[in-house]
Amino acid sequence: MTLLFALTLACGEKEETSTAAAEEAATPSSSVVPDDKNSQAFAKKLYSLDVKRFRPVEGDGIKLEYSSFTFKPDGTWVALGAVSVADESMECKETGNWAMDAAETKDTATMTWTMNSTNCAGRETPHEQRVEVTILDGGQFKVKFR
Repeated sequence: MTLLFALTLACGEKEETSTAAAEEAATPSSSVVPDDKNSQAFAKKLYSLDVKRFRPVEGDGIKLEYSSFTFKPDGTWVALGAVSVADESMECKETGNWAMDAAETKDTATMTWTMNSTNCAGRETPHEQRVEVTILDGGQFKVKFR
């Protein structure tokens, strides 16, 4: 996201407000993140992930690949991607909510992902999935479906 600011005093004040709002948004929400140190550290890493090429569904000739998958501090997530069947590919978007159990470590937590909205072919809402997520160095992550 690119923000453009004019060189005026008023815009300078808006920039400070925007920076404060961004810092507040990066603070883990108590409604979805337990209050222990491991969970708080895991959540901060989760918000900074820039997930690319994640495949939550693959099999029987159908493949769903998220080109972008982001988690927000308010307990929501957004995924952009495409469903592929044989030689055809259709772009789509999914959104939902997430919650987590207390993190096992600062890098690993069990989460629940609930998909509330989709326009991806063959997908139905609502759909809930339990996963164990491990955040690796370099902004990557590993998911074990439960």
